Amino acid sequence: MIIILIASLAPVIILMTYIYKKDRFQKEPFPLLMKAFLGGILAAALDVLLIKFLHLEQLGNFSNPLPSALYQAFCLAAMPEELSKLVFLYLFIWKSQYFDEYYDGIEYAAFVGLGFAGLENILYVAQGGMGVAVSRALFAVPAHFFFAIIMGYFFAFAKFRPWKKSYYLVLAFICPAILHGIYDFVLMYAGLIQSTDTVTAGLLSLLFYAFFIFIWKLAKHRIEHMVGK
Repeated sequence: MIIILIASLAPVIILMTYIYKKDRFQKEPFPLLMKAFLGGILAAALDVLLIKFLHLEQLGNFSNPLPSALYQAFCLAAMPEELSKLVFLYLFIWKSQYFDEYYDGIEYAAFVGLGFAGLENILYVAQGGMGVAVSRALFAVPAHFFFAIIMGYFFAFAKFRPWKKSYYLVLAFICPAILHGIYDFVLMYAGLIQSTDTVTAGLLSLLFYAFFIFIWKLAKHRIEHMVGK
């Protein structure tokens, strides 16, 4: 169990350390960062409740792999997950006196996203073992981190440009949800058709790697834009 925890949380801790050290000015208080991390864990629970309460799993019975992958990616994964993260980011951070710089929005959102990713990682690695731990450390955990950075970017604009608060809060949900949905869709659709259409599945795999690089560069640009702003 200890090995599972270490394998699951190591990439989370590395990314938390990275985003924390990027803050070149006033460091955020550790208790509030841990509160944001806890918010991510609670967001995972809210995500499950949303899916159950809205009966989303029962609505997605498609025989065709294309709509099935779209529904699973966007309605069962991306949208409820990103909404749940944004809810706790707002509840735990919005009114804090320490949320006083643009970069803070990215930093706190990253901790929320990594709290979600950490819990999710423990569950997946406990079931799949070290092979799953390695693949998720390389892709799934960083992806949650990238989505969170995009969320935090717009969350900060909502805070410091109050005349457009609603607009930016909507973007803080929609933009990471779209990126998350595309990320999951490519993987899910490739998995559903790999036994019947190996060529398309192979092309989707290449598309996945290209898209992963795209969201990595997008997140990196958002961090650089906010540092020192």
